[in-house]
Amino acid sequence: MACMSLIGKYFVGGIVALTVAALFFIFQNTSELFVGETLSLSHAEKSEAVQSGQKVRIGDIIVRVLIARTPAEITRGLSGRRSLDPDAGMLFVFEKADRYRFWMPDMRFPIDILWINDGTIVDIDADASNIFDPANPKFYTPQAPVRYVLEVNAGFAHRKNIRIGDTVELTGIYDGNKASEL
Repeated sequence: MACMSLIGKYFVGGIVALTVAALFFIFQNTSELFVGETLSLSHAEKSEAVQSGQKVRIGDIIVRVLIARTPAEITRGLSGRRSLDPDAGMLFVFEKADRYRFWMPDMRFPIDILWINDGTIVDIDADASNIFDPANPKFYTPQAPVRYVLEVNAGFAHRKNIRIGDTVELTGIYDGNKASEL
């Protein structure tokens, strides 16, 4: 019986040590683009997103971005985050152009959605509400097929005078085929 008690103590101690180590790792590998909420990134992703300058340029406006490329990243998007820095956003990168449908479950703040294809803004959903009704969800879909979607703070497009037809340049962003330079 004393042997079981000793094994139990070591087991609990091991679980506590693993939990502390995991939390330390998570908090050491977070993005600085988001205010009040951290986005867990591997060291390589953090280096790629923050240090190599992944950005979207719309005219003279530069938006630092994190990339959502995998199905899990695309599904999560900005859900659960409290806010974004004023000059930050999330860029969704798809393999092919299509009329993708976005919705806002678990969003804590409204956003502007900029729909991008062939280096041009083809549509804008300004001030997309973060109020979500599961019984009657609102979906956002572009007027034309897009390969990229940029989510930024609500009002960003208006404040920066961003319009449909504006030229977009992606810098330091690997789109699955090549580094994007639109």
